[in-house]
Amino acid sequence: MTGRARRTAAGMVAAGLLFGLAACGEGGEKRAAASGGDDGTGCAAAKGKTVGFSEPLPDPNFQAIEQIVAKALAKYGAKLKAVNANLNPGKQISDINTLMQQQVDALIANPVDPNATQGVFAQVRQKKIPIIVLDTKVGGPYFTTIHDDVDFAGADGAKELKRIVGDGKVAAMFGPSFAELLNWEKAAFEAGAKESGLNVVERQVNQKITPADAKAIAESWRQKYGADLKGIWTFNDTSAIGAASALGGGFAPAIVSINGQPDAIPLVKAGKISATYGVPYDKTGQALAYAALRAICGAKVPQEIWIPTVKLDKTNVDTWQPIAQRVNNPFSIAFEQREGKTYAKLD
Repeated sequence: MTGRARRTAAGMVAAGLLFGLAACGEGGEKRAAASGGDDGTGCAAAKGKTVGFSEPLPDPNFQAIEQIVAKALAKYGAKLKAVNANLNPGKQISDINTLMQQQVDALIANPVDPNATQGVFAQVRQKKIPIIVLDTKVGGPYFTTIHDDVDFAGADGAKELKRIVGDGKVAAMFGPSFAELLNWEKAAFEAGAKESGLNVVERQVNQKITPADAKAIAESWRQKYGADLKGIWTFNDTSAIGAASALGGGFAPAIVSINGQPDAIPLVKAGKISATYGVPYDKTGQALAYAALRAICGAKVPQEIWIPTVKLDKTNVDTWQPIAQRVNNPFSIAFEQREGKTYAKLD
């Protein structure tokens, strides 16, 4: 499941155009321009087409992404039809069936349960409708997969804690295991901790994903370790905010998190959260729109597109732009290769 208020709920869970050439498939060949007024993203053939968007839950991040995708499609005369599963896999399957019946020309989907949607995805393929998925590694083949790079955030977050606390004791607060994205994040954190020699002495799950439950977990660590606990990793900013509310009386572990959500930014500025890893969701939306338009225009794109996560601390947090302010950013999509992966370039 997606994202960072995306990720929060997942645990329960784009003035001118500037475009880059994309690699196609694993061979990294440059994409040949399609006919029909193709400018590298959309084309004349997109006029009158419809893209379906199956979202997993009501969420401000998805609302902003939806606006970004709709604006990008509208430039070429295409439209977006969005439906919301409300975290119900059965409803999502029904929603996708409805989009098929409405004869959408491409489908964007962020599965609530990627295993449950494989059957309906097979039906979508039979109708020759390209599928663009967000934040899943289950199933396929898909036209492309967009990934928010929580793998980097988890691994680098462990290394950041090691840099801050040295050999000090650290506790880790993870999300529910049924959320696919949170499992990637957890595995990456554990790998980063092992590589850096981070001394993780406690691991607990914030099952309800509320600040109150995160505070309760942090307070239990406070009772057990007191000032000896030097660091806390949290899988999202909602948990980081809760953990920060437990600080005081000599209990002052460095907190490192992931989200970049607006209500955590003041805590980063104040030093109560040492760092958080923000996802630039405007690039997520732009990548989804790019992929959908390329699908409609009959062009190829990378098999996977990764959206970088950005470490935010006191040195750069003032430059971070919340998602609500990113909706009207100019559409700009270009790619770069990093360690064999295709990343969307940040502006």
